[in-house]
Amino acid sequence: MATPGVRALTRCFRYDRCIVTRPMFEAERIAGSDFEPNRLIEFLRPPFRKFEFSTPMSTAHAVRVLQEIVEPPRKWGWPTSAKRGYFEGRIAGSRFKINRIINYQNSFIPIIEGNFRRDGLGTIVTVNMRLVWPVVPIWFGIILFLAWSSVAVDSRLAGPFGARILLLGMTLFIYLVATIPFAIEVRIAMKLLLELLRSGDTGMHRRM
Repeated sequence: MATPGVRALTRCFRYDRCIVTRPMFEAERIAGSDFEPNRLIEFLRPPFRKFEFSTPMSTAHAVRVLQEIVEPPRKWGWPTSAKRGYFEGRIAGSRFKINRIINYQNSFIPIIEGNFRRDGLGTIVTVNMRLVWPVVPIWFGIILFLAWSSVAVDSRLAGPFGARILLLGMTLFIYLVATIPFAIEVRIAMKLLLELLRSGDTGMHRRM
């Protein structure tokens, strides 16, 4: 039988888990037609997102619309087909894994994984955005190393107080190096997906 103290600790843990971690793993519902998140907060958030929005299209129609703007994965940066798309990747049934086609180098471009599911006469689209897996441990490892070095008592890198502040500044810089480009790309990709999947217009001749 659990003691009152243990029960209280359990309730506290469950409360914290519910309040703190649920927003990170639950999908953010996008109700309007525009995607205009709070810029500053988006730049500071970890590079992981999950969104959910609805479209009046049928699931089959939504899949066709997405297929028209997704070309096969490129090899060494060169197109693998004559198709000119906004994204590259694969669509299999009601699931997809894509990323935006860009003409510049960005190691922190979001990998977009999602699925379509029927909702009455319409469709619910769930989108998960994350970094490329090989980038995650390197980026996170550097942040942990710099943060630990700035606060550890026996750190050989830090030494005087000024050096510790410098390491903290470097930690913040490395963190923002990933989160800012990621947030910018999330906004571009989501605005494009919302415009296409809610309107069904695949005849656009401009890139966002």
